[in-house]
Amino acid sequence: MREDYDSIEKKLSQMASPGIRPGLARLARLLREAGMPQEKFTAVHIVGTNGKGSAAAAIYSALRASGYSAALYTSPHLVDFSERLMIDGECAPAQSWLAAIDEIERVIEKNPFFEDNRPTYFELVTAAAILIIARERPEAAVFEAGMGGRLDASNILKDVALSLITPIGLDHTEYLGESLEEVAAEKFAVMRRGVPALFFGGEGLNRQFREAAARQGAEAHIFSEEYRISNRRSSLKGNRFTLTGGGEVREYFTPLAGTFQAENAALAAAALKLLSRRFPRITEESAARGIAAAEWPGRMELLRDDPPLLLDGGHNPHAMRRLAETMEEISEGRPFNIVLAMMRDKDIETALGCLRRLNAVIFCTEVPGSERSLSAEEMKGAAERAGLTARGPYREPERALAKASAGGVPAICCGSLFLVGYMKRKLNEL
Repeated sequence: MREDYDSIEKKLSQMASPGIRPGLARLARLLREAGMPQEKFTAVHIVGTNGKGSAAAAIYSALRASGYSAALYTSPHLVDFSERLMIDGECAPAQSWLAAIDEIERVIEKNPFFEDNRPTYFELVTAAAILIIARERPEAAVFEAGMGGRLDASNILKDVALSLITPIGLDHTEYLGESLEEVAAEKFAVMRRGVPALFFGGEGLNRQFREAAARQGAEAHIFSEEYRISNRRSSLKGNRFTLTGGGEVREYFTPLAGTFQAENAALAAAALKLLSRRFPRITEESAARGIAAAEWPGRMELLRDDPPLLLDGGHNPHAMRRLAETMEEISEGRPFNIVLAMMRDKDIETALGCLRRLNAVIFCTEVPGSERSLSAEEMKGAAERAGLTARGPYREPERALAKASAGGVPAICCGSLFLVGYMKRKLNEL
């Protein structure tokens, strides 16, 4: 099956225009020629900088626990392409992707517009996913945005039941803006007239969110002002916490580790409260059950117990800060090792600075085959300049992990979703 999905990914890459080209004109034209499939299902649209995937997975799981058929569209994948679209607990079959891609290819080939305006890879994947969902007709589709908001391919959705905006930080600044306010403006632009919009809040952006919601006619809600998380207990097995708000007090459990996952799960619970207006079978009980059953690999994922090995795809300063907070809490000051690779287009200096507080040694590596990745040598130089204790360089991540885990020392692989995906593939082969 993996070979089928690998061939799908290769075909989409061959069809696509190179690079990232923000804008909706190409995708809008493509879907119009394909019969406007984005109008044939109800969506939950999730944008933000960090926590999008975790919140999406929790909402999808809760919709299913409430008795609804549901789809989940996320990106990027970790191990293989099949992860990008789930429908009722199963990966969308390869033949469904191939049928959608064939339809897209016919549209592109017969329309002169696309001669000089070929869609990007992400636009093609999103278009194919929309076609599959429109054919399967789930009662709800949970869509995680790519890097953006206003010009992100996911913003082509029509019947949006909720716009969910997770915490916002600086990332993809070459496309979204150099300041937090500019990035937030791109994210807030997805709000729809008459549709609830829930923003996690914080970072001095609440006023900007309210003003944007008022301009766009959206129903504004700020999680940090309406809800309170208390009594949080974190471990490598997940988080328990009490959520107060919406006139209720309830205890939740999420199996996703990391102190920040309590916030992601709580945000999902608040989102489900708003979604229950459109989906009345969602109850407190079904929401809690769904959140407790959520799966989201590669984010503080405990891959083995002895010695402990964690994988986390956090790749920007906001995510690295939260990772450091989690490791500081669960390690209780005991030493552990970090296997680290990062993409060269990230804010590497600030992200590495977040790790200085930890009693950890950095084993510097790279993502094999990735031109975007810092080389292992560059990674070591950056770690040393950040004042971290660095080992290596190790060009093969497997060798870095073997060295980091020697003597039974706990280890975490982090810094890039591409590193996490590579390590999951390699470790699954053992």
